[in-house]
Amino acid sequence: MRQSLTPAQVRRLLARTLRVALDGGPAHSQLIERWAKAQASEPRWIAALTWDGVGAAVGWALTALDLKGVAPPEVETPATVAYEEATAQSVQLSTCLERLGVELEAAGVPSLALTGTALLLHDVLPAPGVRWLGDIDILVPEAQVEPAAWVLESLDYVRAGSRSAAAVEPSRSYHETFLGADGQSLELHWRLGPARWGDDWTTSAWFGRSVPSSAPGMRVPSAVDLFWHLLFHDARNHAWSSGSLRAALDLALAARARGFDLSDVLRRLEDDARPAPLLDAIGDAAHLSPLIAAGIEPASQPRYLRLAGWRDAIGRRRWSSTAIAEAIAWGPTLDRARRFGGWAGVFDRALRLAPGVPSTGSLLARIGRAFGAVRHAGFVGTLAATHLLSVPGRRETGSRGLARMSRDR
Repeated sequence: MRQSLTPAQVRRLLARTLRVALDGGPAHSQLIERWAKAQASEPRWIAALTWDGVGAAVGWALTALDLKGVAPPEVETPATVAYEEATAQSVQLSTCLERLGVELEAAGVPSLALTGTALLLHDVLPAPGVRWLGDIDILVPEAQVEPAAWVLESLDYVRAGSRSAAAVEPSRSYHETFLGADGQSLELHWRLGPARWGDDWTTSAWFGRSVPSSAPGMRVPSAVDLFWHLLFHDARNHAWSSGSLRAALDLALAARARGFDLSDVLRRLEDDARPAPLLDAIGDAAHLSPLIAAGIEPASQPRYLRLAGWRDAIGRRRWSSTAIAEAIAWGPTLDRARRFGGWAGVFDRALRLAPGVPSTGSLLARIGRAFGAVRHAGFVGTLAATHLLSVPGRRETGSRGLARMSRDR
């Protein structure tokens, strides 16, 4: 008899399947039985695969564990399609990265791959296509931005926008977007985040610690720097994946890199002013990685389970991509405030202007700003109300201990 799964149960099943597949399998009898009895509506499966970002990874895991004939077609079919598309995507991006690396090296521009691109070139993926790669992210020294842009333009990339030389230091941009002739998006970074976010986002030392990649001429961050980058990318910077199962998977994959030592990451956290969100992210990843679990206690309730109902509801809405991105980002923000406090910062963020509305200019522009601020506050208020109703609240004082290893010192 099939069992109807809740949003949290769907994600728990996906997480267990990914863990077994990452460990090399095979699928044990309990997992096979769980899949044989699993039942959920197609929108529920799609919401989990899409808004938790693991469609391709689940497709790979079902194939690797020989579960395709057991899993319901509502999840097996879209996951398999996603895996096949991601595999083709990885092959295409690998070719582009080889060309980019050779040309940048010839121009004397050091370059590092970032995010999913780095996972691909670090050779930590158990198979091409495990991680969906929507675009290319590369990092260059800030002094080399213009030479790097010239190289990209010589390869038929065009700027999607222009750098503002008039931007003040706290608001200075930290990356540019380029589009290839085939529509491929490329993010050229010289920092990991805006200057106002402090020294954690500087990368001057990364190039000296970098290691060779599988693409000639292009390097990748050291194992610890890559993990740190993905950690911040999830916990403080990224609207689409924050608190998701894919964010946990990214950290689990990064931990597979040669030379990774979790103690180096934890030492950096000792100096962080707000370690709780970062510890949350690591605790989530511990459920997918025995290496991480050996160093830090796995989260008692991972964020991808706490926010399952929230993401399930968001995944069924026909909103604009911008609204969906912001809504997904607000889920972990509200969850952290309920658990750790810090509502003043939440209110301050809620009253800020929605992205894209000009802050200076004519009277008409200022009126537009005021209207946008009111509309944005109403949007966030609606999200907060639904969040308070759908996500269980549990205030925690302090954060989990940094590591099990502290007990062994």
